[in-house]
Amino acid sequence: MRQLVLDIIPGDPPRLDDFVVGRNAEVVDTLSRWVDAREEERFVYLWGEPGAGKTHLLRSLAPHRYVACSPALCLHPDPHPLLLVDDVARLSPQGAESLFHRFNERRDEGARLLVSGPCPPSQLPLLPDLSTRLGWGLVLRLHPLDDEEKLAALHQRAARFGLTLSSDAAQYILNHWARDMGSLFSLLHELNRWSLSLHRPTISIPLVKQALAVLQFHSVPPQCD
Repeated sequence: MRQLVLDIIPGDPPRLDDFVVGRNAEVVDTLSRWVDAREEERFVYLWGEPGAGKTHLLRSLAPHRYVACSPALCLHPDPHPLLLVDDVARLSPQGAESLFHRFNERRDEGARLLVSGPCPPSQLPLLPDLSTRLGWGLVLRLHPLDDEEKLAALHQRAARFGLTLSSDAAQYILNHWARDMGSLFSLLHELNRWSLSLHRPTISIPLVKQALAVLQFHSVPPQCD
């Protein structure tokens, strides 16, 4: 039997039509209009708890300029008309100051900016002037999927792989793996690869147990969105 690849990686790059909408139809519609400049407001702040799908949405808006925040990041002047800044709470004070300047530049130049974070802008532990500016435009909340929607999303993704995911196996995954959609989809992607190597088109509970046993034995944490 082929050993499960330990560095679980996602499959295809995120697409907007792959996003499982749940209670977020208005948010997805607004972002679709915003990226096509059909939304008058040029500044958008998108927030939601980890795993709600913020990174999926921002990355699906490529080829526009996407930037993943980190403590070492400082944003420099950028000519792109659309700038997407993901997970702003990870910025250092210096990084927050650089985003503050980019915000002001884009306001003066007529460019657009989409920023994501884990909480409303007023609660961000950032430069107060930056937090205030992030609340000036549209503030959109992304709601996480409930369990039924997560199960439906797993079955939908499995069908794209040409797999049959049994209902019991889907529920088992939800009960025994990280519950955010990024981690769930990453695991399903690897289960697909393993099922292909075993010539087993159905994902069953025994196969899932084998996969999780390998992951737990090697203490590999799941990836989060």
